[in-house]
Amino acid sequence: MTPGRILAPQEHTFETLWGLEAGRALVPRLLAANRMPHALLLTGPDGIGKRSLALAMAKCLLSVGRAVPENTMTAPGLAKARRKIPAPPPDTEDDLFGFAEPAAPIPEQPLAVSHEPDLFASIEEPSFPPPPAPIIQPPPPVMVKPPAPLAPEAPRTLPPANFIGLNPRVCRLIQNSYPVEFDKEGRPANNACLDLTIIEPPEGKRSILVDQIRYLQEIARLQPIEGNYRVALIFGADTITEEGANSILKLLEEPPPSLIMILVANRLNRVLPTIRSRCAQVVLPAPERDVLLRKLTEELGIEAGLARVAASLAENRPGVALRLVASNLLKGRREVFEARLQIDRFGKAAIPAAAGRIVQSGPLEESLWMLLSFARDRLVHQCAPDHPELLTHGDAKDLITALPPSPISLDAEGDALLAAYGALAHPHIPNQRVILERAFWEVG
Repeated sequence: MTPGRILAPQEHTFETLWGLEAGRALVPRLLAANRMPHALLLTGPDGIGKRSLALAMAKCLLSVGRAVPENTMTAPGLAKARRKIPAPPPDTEDDLFGFAEPAAPIPEQPLAVSHEPDLFASIEEPSFPPPPAPIIQPPPPVMVKPPAPLAPEAPRTLPPANFIGLNPRVCRLIQNSYPVEFDKEGRPANNACLDLTIIEPPEGKRSILVDQIRYLQEIARLQPIEGNYRVALIFGADTITEEGANSILKLLEEPPPSLIMILVANRLNRVLPTIRSRCAQVVLPAPERDVLLRKLTEELGIEAGLARVAASLAENRPGVALRLVASNLLKGRREVFEARLQIDRFGKAAIPAAAGRIVQSGPLEESLWMLLSFARDRLVHQCAPDHPELLTHGDAKDLITALPPSPISLDAEGDALLAAYGALAHPHIPNQRVILERAFWEVG
């Protein structure tokens, strides 16, 4: 990875992913053992890299059956074995299909006709009585065996393949196919890779449309165009409606031999049981804190204190930590904390000014997140003052220890901020400043 540069999900390979060791080695091992299932369900917390892992798996699967140049990427991919047609046997004169030259024709001989008289023409043959009729005996009884039970249907088998490497052209086509742009019917409009289909909730929608599942049914029955497999990525499998689930069940129950589906869901309990039972589930945990800190500091060059705050706020989720680093949220959090302390200093009269200052500092959703973590640190300091390693914002300890409130008020503040966070998800969002003022008024 280039130092200081954050890769997009479509740019990742197995080598550039942070953590997810079990997920990175899964597809190459299954392909080598010829046990690749028809459907994989990737689940885990949001922001751990499931989307990037699914796209890396697609690069691996779509590289099967394509030539991989030497000294190329070392990520997974497979080459298609060519079947050698045996040479035909040597032709002979008895060849019935015309491959050999016909043998020399045999010249016809004239029939010899005899003109001598027949001496036995006047002799009559003796007559004999007809033979007696044969005695027909009934055949012995035949023991009929019961029919053998039907053999179970052979499981779906994929063509065997060996782990070789990625195809650069496949990686380039997948990068151009994501993010997906959908038309009015929910079909991908910028699909550059013909053997790849990406389904996710369209912009402005909270769930996958049933028309998208029907489009997937039409595409899945087609044979692969360039490689050995056809891959379908479904991001947001926990948002599929019941009608869409009934449509996708046919593909899960009777999948085409060359189709591999990779479903991604943040919450396993929201995936319909009919879908879960027909997929191979892969639960992906978040990486360790030390691994994430080392990646942030060594590969991205982030200051150690700021990286520690980002990892703690993100709960060890790399995607969330990278979003925090890319935004100005961590740099402007002290201003949010100081505005919150103004309410403790001057009472309810300072609520309008403090709320306006916080709203102007950035998106309210992120500011509420910072305020929740600030209230948590103040409560931790009240309960365990001798353990500063438990603080999320350890570099802002001077603000955490200033004006210590009671634990009861901090607990009520957390409930009020969570209620304000839920109000933002309402389709008709009122004035954000009013939402924040109401939360602070209840706390005051």
